[in-house]
Amino acid sequence: MRVIQPPALERNATIGIISPSSPQRDAARLERGVAYLESLGYTVKLGRHALASHGGYLAGTDVQRVEDLHEMFMDPQVSAIFCARGGYGCARLLPLVDFSIIRRHPKIFVGFSDVTVLQLAMLKRTGLITFSGAMPSVDMADGFDAESEEQFWQILTSRRPMGSLKQSWPLEIIRRGQARGRLMGGNLSVLVSLIGTGYLPPVKDSILVLEDVGEATYRIDRMLVHLAQSTRTLPAAGTIYGSWSQPDASTVSTPHRDVAEVLRERTDISSGPILSGLKYGHHAEKFTLPIGAEVMLRSARGGSLTLLEAAVR
Repeated sequence: MRVIQPPALERNATIGIISPSSPQRDAARLERGVAYLESLGYTVKLGRHALASHGGYLAGTDVQRVEDLHEMFMDPQVSAIFCARGGYGCARLLPLVDFSIIRRHPKIFVGFSDVTVLQLAMLKRTGLITFSGAMPSVDMADGFDAESEEQFWQILTSRRPMGSLKQSWPLEIIRRGQARGRLMGGNLSVLVSLIGTGYLPPVKDSILVLEDVGEATYRIDRMLVHLAQSTRTLPAAGTIYGSWSQPDASTVSTPHRDVAEVLRERTDISSGPILSGLKYGHHAEKFTLPIGAEVMLRSARGGSLTLLEAAVR
């Protein structure tokens, strides 16, 4: 797969913000996220429908949301596009997205959770490296975690490889080994929803990174089984798991089981090393990861995920 590195984010650049998924629960949070970006010297441009709402759980109609996406990629003043928040709705946009616009105007594109849909589709259809991580209405509104903040800006601005990602707690090694490949993945339930469509990049020889939120253990089990079975003959080279923010066990009718047990069972998820506990997912402390970039996953010396190339040019 030929990948495209977007141009690095420069000082005082213009950042566009769109809402491709759900509407703002609290518009004041987005205002605070915008104020944070402006305090750093960036100019912020909101998509025309960034504050819209449609049908209760969508930030505007499908046409409105895809118009904002297209307009931000085509706008010569906009250097990077940040998704305000996740939720649901990106999958509805896929038939409407003009991927040739993205291919002709490659830019930094940031988001996570439901935005995984667009990031994987962009990688498959254009080869663009995108960034799975912090969002204005989520992480930037009320005290950006300091270490996450530093790594976020570094990965968007540095033209040098970042090397091994450092975190304050150890990784769990489920299967030892070493593997190299392009980083692929994001939110597990979103990724699994793309199986069988024309929008999922090849899993073979990739390094999978997976996380999820609000899912009971049996549902995570089912999705991992589905993913493993659908890629059995073309497996990932390695897998690293992030966080699993689960509902209270008392609210789930199925008996609770520790999700870590299921992760340890699923040694069929890839052909190489499997590690768990990466600082990534639906928590304030999170890495922002370059989806599509070349990485190395290894279990030696406590395990590491190493970014082998710069994600921007």
